[in-house]
Amino acid sequence: MSRTRTGRAGLLMAGIACLTLLAFLARGESSRAAGSKPNIIMFTTDDQTFRDMSVLTKTQALIGNQGASFQHAYASDPLCCPSRVTVQTGDYAHNTGVLGNTPPQGGYTSFNDKNDLPVWLQTAGYRTIHIGKMPNGFGDPSVGGPTYVPPGWGPFAGGTGPSSKGEFYGFIGPPSAYTAFTLDQNGVQKTYGPDDYSTDVYANLAVDRINSHLSNFPDTPLYMQVQFFAPHDPATPAPKYANAFATTPLPIDPSFNEKDVKDKPGWMRAIRRFGLGLITKIQTRYQHRLETLLSVDDAVEKVVNDLDAKGALGNTYLIFTSDQGFMQGQHRLHQGKFLPYEPSVQVPLEIRGPGIPAGSQPTSLVWNGDVTSTILAAAGARPGLPQDGQSLLPFLTDPTKRSTRPILFETGPPGTTFEPGVGTAAAAGGRRHPVKIPTYVKNTDLDHTAQLARAIVAPRYRGIRTGRYLLNKYSDGSRELYDLSIDPLELHSIYKDSRYFPVRKFLLKQLARLVRCSGTACNQEIGKPPKPLPKKKKHPQGKPPPTG
Repeated sequence: MSRTRTGRAGLLMAGIACLTLLAFLARGESSRAAGSKPNIIMFTTDDQTFRDMSVLTKTQALIGNQGASFQHAYASDPLCCPSRVTVQTGDYAHNTGVLGNTPPQGGYTSFNDKNDLPVWLQTAGYRTIHIGKMPNGFGDPSVGGPTYVPPGWGPFAGGTGPSSKGEFYGFIGPPSAYTAFTLDQNGVQKTYGPDDYSTDVYANLAVDRINSHLSNFPDTPLYMQVQFFAPHDPATPAPKYANAFATTPLPIDPSFNEKDVKDKPGWMRAIRRFGLGLITKIQTRYQHRLETLLSVDDAVEKVVNDLDAKGALGNTYLIFTSDQGFMQGQHRLHQGKFLPYEPSVQVPLEIRGPGIPAGSQPTSLVWNGDVTSTILAAAGARPGLPQDGQSLLPFLTDPTKRSTRPILFETGPPGTTFEPGVGTAAAAGGRRHPVKIPTYVKNTDLDHTAQLARAIVAPRYRGIRTGRYLLNKYSDGSRELYDLSIDPLELHSIYKDSRYFPVRKFLLKQLARLVRCSGTACNQEIGKPPKPLPKKKKHPQGKPPPTG
């Protein structure tokens, strides 16, 4: 969908951003040069869950403990390509038009890369550098091929002099490769060997290019994003970390291999419980995923230490997050994302920088579109699109700040969910297409390892998340409602519970608004939902309640 921004709105946003930034620079970490724009560096992992942060002890110490760790951050469309495009644009997937990983409603071919974050930052005076993974489909001949450099990440011009506006080191392939991979390095392909581990390569590149920037462009602010492949499947750890978590048990709670799924959608009720073999596979994957993250932890430490040594740390915002989470046995789903359940949609989000008090843990709901608005506000940059998110700077400087703004969860057709190299699913079956006994949930089980008989497809959905509730509407007619204040594991849907009918009505109305929202309309405060109706009192058998 084509979207435009009025000049008046842009000037207002820029003015607010500048005033806000000046106020924030008076608190927290001091700026390297008074009045200078801050550097901004964002680290993004792939399929990392919120609970995985427990092994990233260096990242926590250097970013979260020195700034803020958000406790309720979410990916609106929990799938690689749409999630990453949301961060590049600040918009929900229904506004970017990128609803999946593959065409026709997803992939890089659906993305307008000529009007996005790096373009806006360059216009605001920033020099930009990208290192690592790009949205799915990048490098395909239909979008410029493996030597294409997107607008906003160049021109490189040798990396020195006023003509050098950006640098690009984008992952080309092969898909899922942790070693022996190719990067598009400023329009030239470079292939790394079997001993080159991607996370270490990205860390070394980041430090080298930061040092070059600080030397050659001392008065120009830097925006850099480093996008790691870890802990995405096949979750290949660096040799030095192989078996580091070989004895670490898989966390088990009542949602794992869930016993009773009568409240779940029909396609989920068709999934049988795991056997020992699949449970062992889930545990092994869990251990390997954690091992890959140890290299990410090293990379973050290396970059932060370098910034500190160069005297640039105090004037740098550091952001650490993931594109989405990952299912690991919850609700009988042995792997994958795409779905609106907490392990799939919740992501880590830690931010450190000028004006941010150390050690805070904001609890308000935030989503990946807010990251874009936060970067723009910190940079004093004007977006070329209406922003569906809002800046988190007020929440970073005041962790007690509260909001009743809900978050939208949305997906595209199931056939757009696949990673490169994996076949395309049939369209989701509606009520006229009965659910079959499955082997795997085809659009979340990317390696086809579940233990059943035939494939099914998880249908597209729209959901609304508030501080207390999650309501999901699926395209096959299924509905769910969870009261997360008493059911944080999403075990018991209360959609048909009459006590919650007022809540349900309220949330459905808000969801109908969100699925079409744009810009500031996506950030409306909705207040608290109605309270559930009181429980009916039970009366002794044979004694009717008194009348009058």
